[in-house]
Amino acid sequence: MTRQELGTKCAPPQRLGVNAVDLEKQKLSQHICSSYFDFFPLSIVVINSCRQIVFSNKAFLDVLGVKDIGSFLGERPGEAMGCIYASVEEAGCGTSEYCRECGALKAILDSMINNSKSKQDCQLLVKEDDETRARDLRIFVSPWKVEDTMYYVMSLVDIAEEKRREMLERIFFHDILNAAGGAKGLVDILMDEVPDEAKEFVILAQASLFGLVEEIRKQKQLLALEKNEYTISMITLQGAELIQKVANEYRTHPVAVGKRIVIAPDSVNVSISSDYALLMRVLVNMTLNALEATSEGGSVTLGLKDDGDFATFWVANAKVMPEAVRVQIFKRSFSTKGTGRGLGTYSIKLLTENYLGGEVGFTSEEPAGTRFWVKIPKYHA
Repeated sequence: MTRQELGTKCAPPQRLGVNAVDLEKQKLSQHICSSYFDFFPLSIVVINSCRQIVFSNKAFLDVLGVKDIGSFLGERPGEAMGCIYASVEEAGCGTSEYCRECGALKAILDSMINNSKSKQDCQLLVKEDDETRARDLRIFVSPWKVEDTMYYVMSLVDIAEEKRREMLERIFFHDILNAAGGAKGLVDILMDEVPDEAKEFVILAQASLFGLVEEIRKQKQLLALEKNEYTISMITLQGAELIQKVANEYRTHPVAVGKRIVIAPDSVNVSISSDYALLMRVLVNMTLNALEATSEGGSVTLGLKDDGDFATFWVANAKVMPEAVRVQIFKRSFSTKGTGRGLGTYSIKLLTENYLGGEVGFTSEEPAGTRFWVKIPKYHA
């Protein structure tokens, strides 16, 4: 039996009475699955169809700093955790206008309505020691039928560190990109002001700042892709123009000093359908990797060929990779250049195969050297 119905500005306000909730707790306590909940390090609660807590594991008790469920049995999750909006309306957690955007409530209602698993992030403001504090949680809710009654298992994951890291990343990329871009713009202006004998040094500064800005953009883009935060924009592109652009721009890159970038004479133009920014990032990474592997006085060759339904872009250099390098070349953190590197070839594979609908490969053997290639779908009218 539910209590007298109260008003709500969001979710249904009905609750079960104390006796009914206690009976549900006893039923779940005797269920074999309940005995396993304490094995999990995540906080877990079981709620009924009125969103009231009827069971929890020890990890959730530890989060609240209590020894048993008695202190919050029958309460809703926001009430148990001290959400500052849980008492705005007389009907409690889930019934105020502030609850409409609550991630936890959205996950619960979605699971109840669709009888399916649901996941949402929740930004909770709680009252602790007379202070308001923020908690970032990821909420997972799954339906669980026990005998003839439906319950919902709710898992809570603390993602405060993840959110803090994302915020710092945004601030870092914004500030450092602005600083590097500003410095590059200043050097561009100085190019017209310095005497001829000093222009060589300004050109070197331009090249270094160009490389720095590109590296920052590359890392920012890769993070966005790994988090599925990048929006793909497929357009028609001319392959020959892309390799010419890469060759022209990266001849002045610091890693290209004393080396040559050439375009294979048998290259042909192929119209392709792709995302410009991502494909350019792939071609740039292939070119930079080849340049880094090339000794001073050596050359890197870029090429493009018509390959059936695909256009095959390739970049070659004379150096052959050892077997230990070849078998790990596309791993995320593997690098021949030291600790903390290794995103170049990984990003080539990630971008091409996961986002551009293409294929990546390489050959590395004597006497031909090393050639990386990517196949990109051709444009079809």
